[in-house]
Amino acid sequence: MKNIKVWKKIKKSNYKSVKHLLKDLIQKKYVLSPWISNIFNNKKNNISINNQSFDLYKIKVRNLGFKKATKLKYIYKKILSKNYALVPPVLALRTRLFYKEQKKGEWLRFATPLNSMIDTDKVPHLPKLGRALKKYFIETYWSYPDAIFHPHNEFIVTKKNDISKSKNK
Repeated sequence: MKNIKVWKKIKKSNYKSVKHLLKDLIQKKYVLSPWISNIFNNKKNNISINNQSFDLYKIKVRNLGFKKATKLKYIYKKILSKNYALVPPVLALRTRLFYKEQKKGEWLRFATPLNSMIDTDKVPHLPKLGRALKKYFIETYWSYPDAIFHPHNEFIVTKKNDISKSKNK
């Protein structure tokens, strides 16, 4: 896989909690799906605020070496084998604040750890950012290990060293 350039640099933030971040997103007129609100307010998910800076990368399933529809569990395994890391769920929320040049009709999925975002119906999700209807959205997509994605699909990831740096702070 060729060297992939940084897609977005996410700067440090000063949010006191996930609720503080959600409130800020709503005040800034971003559209949060009911699932996003449900998941990030579900205390069982144990999602905490992470205010560290991150570099994010956009990777196509095709660039991971898959030529046909592939299960999410195999995509994640390949991402991890290439020195990339899955994204903490709260980082998708923070990224919405930094991605204002999104094209209409584009929906970007974040590769978040399996079972890190479970709704109160016990359905696992991963976050995605979209732009449509003159609005900016934070939505979700199912994240079952056997969910199918195609070579043209993209995922947002980070590097392993970014994750370890944020844990040490």
